[in-house]
Amino acid sequence: MSPSGLEALRINRSQRGRRVSPWVWVVLIGFFALAFLSPRLMRGLQETHVSIAPAVRVAASGESLEGSPELTAAGYVVADRQSVLSAKFTGRLGKLNVAEADFVRQGDVVAEMDHAELDALIAQTQAEVAEAVAEVQRLARLADQAEAELAAAESPLETLAAENKQYEILLADAKRRLERDEKLAASRAVGTSEVEDRRTEVLGMEAKITWTQQRQREAQRKIAVAETQAAAARAAVTSAEARQQTAAARVKVLESQRDEYFIHSPFDGMVTEKAAEVGEIVAPISIGGSMARGSIVTIADWASLQAEVDVAEAHLSRVKPGQRAAITVDAIPDKVFPGKVRRILPRADRSKATVKVRVDFLSRDEQAVLPDMGVRVRFLPDDAPPGIETGAVADKIVVPRGAVLSSAAGAFVWVVRDDVAQKTSVEVGAANDQRIEITRGLQAGEQVVVRGAEELRGETAAVRVAE
Repeated sequence: MSPSGLEALRINRSQRGRRVSPWVWVVLIGFFALAFLSPRLMRGLQETHVSIAPAVRVAASGESLEGSPELTAAGYVVADRQSVLSAKFTGRLGKLNVAEADFVRQGDVVAEMDHAELDALIAQTQAEVAEAVAEVQRLARLADQAEAELAAAESPLETLAAENKQYEILLADAKRRLERDEKLAASRAVGTSEVEDRRTEVLGMEAKITWTQQRQREAQRKIAVAETQAAAARAAVTSAEARQQTAAARVKVLESQRDEYFIHSPFDGMVTEKAAEVGEIVAPISIGGSMARGSIVTIADWASLQAEVDVAEAHLSRVKPGQRAAITVDAIPDKVFPGKVRRILPRADRSKATVKVRVDFLSRDEQAVLPDMGVRVRFLPDDAPPGIETGAVADKIVVPRGAVLSSAAGAFVWVVRDDVAQKTSVEVGAANDQRIEITRGLQAGEQVVVRGAEELRGETAAVRVAE
């Protein structure tokens, strides 16, 4: 517009009362509209129509870039070894030594049943044992005394036997001399008095022998009495020793029974539940309608905690014992624990068409992972890279293969933000016919140009995204 034209549009305020022509307003409005719309019109003429797709994150667990879904399953943390402890008989709980979250060692006394009556019976039996011991000692002394009397009775018998033997020898000599003197007296070689002396000597020896033999019989009677007394004493000692052994055996039986009043931990573990309190009645089996507790505490072997998950029957062929797995605990979502499939339980749930699978924790947080916590298990294929179980290997970022272009400077993509495409250098990894991995330079969720990128120039370009 020329200066003269603008001059014509100037308002002359000196001409009061003169109306402005409508054409002036039309020209002014058209001028301002043209000034406002011309950049947008120019930009619209320069926009390139493109198609975009997001960069997506896929798990780096060895699956193909075609995106075959990884196998995951949900479940709970369970203890492979768990014991519900109770008493062998019905009784009152006398002492409870543990509480929830207490760690116990194998053999520790967890609880005691009330055994006051049994203790009294054991004390009574032990007193009987002590009494039997004293009786054995008393009878042993009597037996020793009887043995001593027997020895004393046997001692004169030998002397009497020797005397008797000597008298028999003297008698034989006296008889020989008597016979000689009788022959001499018949020839009147010796006198009659000498024969009588020899006869008296013979009778004296015979009397001594008779008296010695009588003493021997008396000694033998004493020996018999002493032997009887000694035998009776020995029998009494034997009987008392038998009573002592019987009482001692009864003590052992009662003490063995008392051991059953002590409930021991069967293994190292943690107390997960306390079901009874001191003073309550505990029974081996909870009886309906009674107040008896069926258990005292529950102990779980903390080293045997596993993830138990439900795997659909249709995918069970993709799971095998020894397979690597990654375990995520719902309570610790930012941490992944390495695992290994322990076993596939040999039963199915017909209502859910699933099979339970047990997965061992190869490492875990001892304090944070608790029984019955929710878990998710990702089963890894055999060719999964090392370290994927713990998250040491980052997930892959992939884009459609057509989004990656090449130049002398290397590979690049066009990233679209607010209808503006920006040229971004990237590093690429594995690829197939459809997708390619981006190892650096791109974040998951960013939109990249997949069609129309060949028409873009420079470092940035305006684009219109095709619907």
